[in-house]
Amino acid sequence: MSAPAPPPLHDILRYDDVAVKLLFEHYYVPLVIFAKNYLSDIEDCKDVVQGIFLHLIENREKFTSVDNLKAYLYQTTHNRCLKHLRHEGVKQRYVFESQSIEEEAFYLDHVLEEEVYIQLIQAIDSLPGQCRKVFRLVLENKSNQEIAETLSISVETVKSYKKQGKALLYKRLKGIVPLVLLTSWLQF
Repeated sequence: MSAPAPPPLHDILRYDDVAVKLLFEHYYVPLVIFAKNYLSDIEDCKDVVQGIFLHLIENREKFTSVDNLKAYLYQTTHNRCLKHLRHEGVKQRYVFESQSIEEEAFYLDHVLEEEVYIQLIQAIDSLPGQCRKVFRLVLENKSNQEIAETLSISVETVKSYKKQGKALLYKRLKGIVPLVLLTSWLQF
């Protein structure tokens, strides 16, 4: 469920198959989700992101840090989505106001949301075995009964794992995720 950690920058800049694969696995889904904020068709989102990775590999772009690479990927996704919208003739004025305060807030909010979601998934993946499995099923909107049946445990055990996991997640994410957002994602 979670993406692997991005490879070290020196590996990325070699552009070998392993590093490119890890880079793609780490950023592809978050970038497609980010592109979905601009484009309504998921296939268009996938095409845009794949094109960015293809360009990155073909041109062997150079970066000074992983943060620069991440900023490049998100900014390029943003720009290519806007280019796609212009090409398709979509007349959504708020998107075309590239320097407006609203667009910048929209862009930053969604980058932050995707980064927080990645942190949540990583935190869930750090939970103990059965607890982790319960929370993966919670994210799939499974009921306590469905989780109990899937994992062959009692509903009370599911509730116990949820309580234990929720406490661990709050502790791990308290400085990263606003409590209100975490509570809304983990509604029981």
